[in-house]
This record gives sequence, structure tokens and C-alpha cells, in this order.
Amino acid sequence: MRPRSPGLAAVLAAGLCLVLTGCGQQPPQAAPAGSAQAPRPTPSSTTAAPGQDRLHRQRATTEWVDGYCTAVSALVDSMSSIPEIDPSTPRKASRTSSELLGVVIGGLDRTLRNLDDLEPSPVPVGDMVKGRAVADYTRIRERAVSAKEQLDAAVRDDTRRAAIDAVDGPLEDLGKVNLLEGIGSTPELAAASKRAVTCRKLTEQDPSPSLGPA
Repeated sequence: MRPRSPGLAAVLAAGLCLVLTGCGQQPPQAAPAGSAQAPRPTPSSTTAAPGQDRLHRQRATTEWVDGYCTAVSALVDSMSSIPEIDPSTPRKASRTSSELLGVVIGGLDRTLRNLDDLEPSPVPVGDMVKGRAVADYTRIRERAVSAKEQLDAAVRDDTRRAAIDAVDGPLEDLGKVNLLEGIGSTPELAAASKRAVTCRKLTEQDPSPSLGPA
């Protein structure tokens, strides 16, 4: 008599056992790292972002440096239109010297205002360069204002002559200022100044432009 084959009920019971408990078998191992199931990073997430960051920083630095050069260009423009001093009489010399200082003070005001409007520099040293420039221009402006007040208050020829002599001080200080002081000595700012149109105009004749005699 042949042995009876297992019935359908027994087969189903065995299948259910495998699904629910594994019937004593070891659980399947997790797929090893790097296998086909593991997601791989896309090239854009590992290489594109750093490149985009560098490009954004470069553009932002160029824009900032161009704004800096635009600010000091206001002073250059003012100095190109200062009136001449009329030395024919002490009264005329005093009046025209006061007018000259008024133009200088106006140019310094525009430059200081434009520098103040600049956003923080993408390159930290840029804010230090700006801070030094603001301090220098503010000091020269204060000296120019003092000389102008002295001129305007003078009523005698001797006091007018003394006041006229005071005009040289702020003009000499202004002539010694390197308009791009600190820009050229910082590689990232120097590179940006070569890309910035306004900066290139300032450095066409001299890489260290100033308001003093050439």
C-alpha cells in the first residue's frame, strides 16, 4: 500500500508558516551598501552646488567692488569741477577758496553716502577696506569744513589770508589718498576690480589712482 501524499490542507499550512514566522529560518540579510538597491548620489548634488556657490560669490564680489569704485568716483567727478581761486584781492581769494572747499565737501558727502549704502562685502576684508576709507574721508571732510568756516567768518584781510592758508591742509590730505587702498592688495578684491567696469575706468592711467598730482 503506497503512502498517502500530503493533503492540500497540509501544504497550505506549511506556506502560511513560512509567511508568518519563517518556521525557524533565518531572516533575509539586508542588501550590502553599494548594491543595486542602494540609492547613489547624483552628480549634480556633489559637483554642481560648489561650482554654483563659487560663481555666485564671484559675481557678488564684482558687484560690491564696482559699487565701491562708483562711490569714490563721485569724489573724482567733484574734484574735476572745482573752481579756481581768484588771488586778485584777499576778499576774492577768501570767497573763491570757500567755494572750492564747498565743492570738495559736497564730493566727500556723496562718496561717504554711497559707501554707507553698500551692502556688506561678500569678502570680509572688504568691510575693513570700506571702514578705513570712511574714516579717512570723514577726517578730511571735518578738516575741510573747519577751514571753510574759518574763511566764511573772516572779515579783515589779515584773517582772510590766515584762513586761505588753512585751505591747503585738507587738499593735501585728499591728494595723498589712494582711492582703491586695500582693494589691490587683496587677491579676491583685486580680481573683482579687473572685472568691474567702473574700477577699470579709475585704473586706466594708474593702478593706484589718487587725486594728487600725477
